[in-house]
Amino acid sequence: MLKIAICDDEAIMCRQLRDMVSEILAERKEDFTAACFSNAHRLLMSPMAFDVIFLDIRMPGMDGMALAGKLRQKGFDGVLIFVTALREYMPDAFEVEAMDYLIKPIERVRLRSALERALKRLGAGAGKSLFIHTRNWCRTIRIQDIYYCEVIDRKIYVHTKDGTLDYYGKIKDVEKQAASDLIRCHRSYLVNPEYLVEYRGGFGLLENGEKIPVAASCHQKVMEGMIRYMEER
Repeated sequence: MLKIAICDDEAIMCRQLRDMVSEILAERKEDFTAACFSNAHRLLMSPMAFDVIFLDIRMPGMDGMALAGKLRQKGFDGVLIFVTALREYMPDAFEVEAMDYLIKPIERVRLRSALERALKRLGAGAGKSLFIHTRNWCRTIRIQDIYYCEVIDRKIYVHTKDGTLDYYGKIKDVEKQAASDLIRCHRSYLVNPEYLVEYRGGFGLLENGEKIPVAASCHQKVMEGMIRYMEER
């Protein structure tokens, strides 16, 4: 069952968003629960483990950005979506790895897109993993947890939501194993298109705020990868 929380100090807004979310998920025949919280403290004290959390930014006491940081510190690794009338906080959303940023009044089409993307992130790639092995150890990492991979001096660095793992290997072996889930953007880089939010000027901007280089020879592949991912959302 999908567990959703909505935190907004305006009760009417909270109920309206809950109703919209409920209608969209009911149409998709998703099994879910949706709870409203009027302030950050109540959400933080909730015993329920949520999958998706919608956060207003401007709230009395602890605001949405601070609340998002607290949630991440407590180990929340689900989907964060900000809902606000304030566009100026959008860059800060990268710091807490928010998946989306919806502007009030919320458009149903945008909300549906955000929910579909959240469902894909929570469910997609559950069985897809990168298997790493050396002479002394082996490990699997879920593709959906990988931002990008890079090679430096024969060493592979796998940048994930939980930090960076490094080992000696070949980037082409990672590319072969990950198939189309990680795309080549540079001779030394593979990127997960799920976390690419912008590509311009020879660089790709990731959801976590990092920038990675995109070689001219990989331009078309990156463009097609982003378009394909957006079409599948």
